[in-house]
Amino acid sequence: MKDYVDSIREFNRYYTNALGLLNNHFLNSEYSLTEARLLYEIGHSKDITAGQLVRLLNLDKGYLSRTIQQFEKKGILKRTPNRDDSRILHLELTKKGREVLSRLILSSNSQISGLLKNCSDPDKDELVSSMNFVMRVLSKEVSPVIYREARIGDLGYMIHRQAILYQNEYKFSDSFEEYLILGMSEYLKNRTEFDRVWIAESNGNIAGAISIIHSGKNLSQIRWFYTEPKFRNLGIGKNLLTLAVDYAESKNVSIFLWTLSNLDAARNLYKRFGFIRSESKPNQIWKKGLTEEKWELEKGGVNDGA
Repeated sequence: MKDYVDSIREFNRYYTNALGLLNNHFLNSEYSLTEARLLYEIGHSKDITAGQLVRLLNLDKGYLSRTIQQFEKKGILKRTPNRDDSRILHLELTKKGREVLSRLILSSNSQISGLLKNCSDPDKDELVSSMNFVMRVLSKEVSPVIYREARIGDLGYMIHRQAILYQNEYKFSDSFEEYLILGMSEYLKNRTEFDRVWIAESNGNIAGAISIIHSGKNLSQIRWFYTEPKFRNLGIGKNLLTLAVDYAESKNVSIFLWTLSNLDAARNLYKRFGFIRSESKPNQIWKKGLTEEKWELEKGGVNDGA
């Protein structure tokens, strides 16, 4: 745990220094960072109250009361009674206050642009993605998930993530990564118009994937099906499998897949969709004691997965 804490503290020191967050005057203005944040929240919220700001920004009530009074004296903020309950006072920026906020936003945008001026577009994309990941992990919130077909770079990322996940979660050997790479290479050489790969994406991050590929007359195979740990138990796996099964049904083909006997969540999902286990065989290559299972779904045997 100490290594994690030290690394986060090191990043915090770097970031606060890079943005000048420890200065008494934010962006060389007359306002502190907290005051600037208050102006931003008031300017971008309708009918916000002091109580809401206390909860939103975790501020001391006394500090907020004094700051609001200072803003009023400067003519940048006004308090307006609620039409239904005059005891409730809404905070609103004046014209002067909106001008102050606009200057602060322009200065902030200029500062960020300066930090990024020597970064390539791929680096900027990775930086923003990493920031979104930090917010998602620490807030425990998940952005809306979209489902799309794979784009350039997705297939390599799928193999990369599955190799890491199976090593971390099940202690698979390096031979599993080799198996994934060879399978993907074979697919890329021989893919057909039938084949599809779908990606689940949340806020620019790949949350999971599934593919269905041609495997003979009236037969298809599901491969590379996984969900990222942070996105599990949200119905993403079910939605991905639904895409593949519905597609196979529209093409009037049967489906099979290979899984492992210890992947209980996946096996239960296959059962709910109507898949039936048809074959089992030992696998000592990736890890000792593994049992591979073949599951099949005949044409017309689809359940809704409920």
